[in-house]
Amino acid sequence: MTNRTFPSASEIVEEAIKSIPDGDINTIHSKTFELLKKYRKKYYVDKVNFFLSRKSLTNIPEKIKTKIKEEMLKSIKVEGKEYSNFMEEASRRISQTFQVISGNIAELCVERELMKVRLKLGVHYDKKIERTDFIVYYPKKQGFIKKHRVEVKNVKLRERGTRGLAFDGDSMIGFFDQPSEFTASNVEIIDNHCKERGGYCYVPPQTLKMIKHKNSRFRSNTEFAKDMKKFVKTGSI
Repeated sequence: MTNRTFPSASEIVEEAIKSIPDGDINTIHSKTFELLKKYRKKYYVDKVNFFLSRKSLTNIPEKIKTKIKEEMLKSIKVEGKEYSNFMEEASRRISQTFQVISGNIAELCVERELMKVRLKLGVHYDKKIERTDFIVYYPKKQGFIKKHRVEVKNVKLRERGTRGLAFDGDSMIGFFDQPSEFTASNVEIIDNHCKERGGYCYVPPQTLKMIKHKNSRFRSNTEFAKDMKKFVKTGSI
């Protein structure tokens, strides 16, 4: 780890892949969150150690320093929300960094799946253009005939994940961990859009099992890359 607050998203994904080289998209994504929490914890421990090493604190006995360190790193609850320690609650910067990296990780996990089925950036797909995360082409070699937009979400669906789908993508893939977000009305909105656009909503298999109102337009996100490869070859999923 460098002097930055966190490693980059690509460095974290690479570390996760090295630790689980045969992991599927969900296993890798889950591992990245373990690594994020590890680096977050290390960040706070380093900050506390640095604080306690200040010259003005050199005369404090080590037993007292240890107790101070324990208290500084103790988890707290503020307005019903739990934080790993008081510094996390006070530090918006660290939270914002975590959110940005988490979003980038989700996109990198999805792109890894495209690369695993030998789709190439700039040939079969592009990313971060036309207000969407990925655009897959059929075919692009001599000018594409059709394109399929893919919006990547992380672990939360939120309203933007449904009502904004029409502007952002033809399909949606995410690492959603709360099946209860997929209410009957949300499922209907997603289903209608995906039917119209020829797309699907890709969710983790465990979440998929627990969605009560799912229909044929919901698939496991482990099927995503296979479907995109099919689109590149045939122009449909």
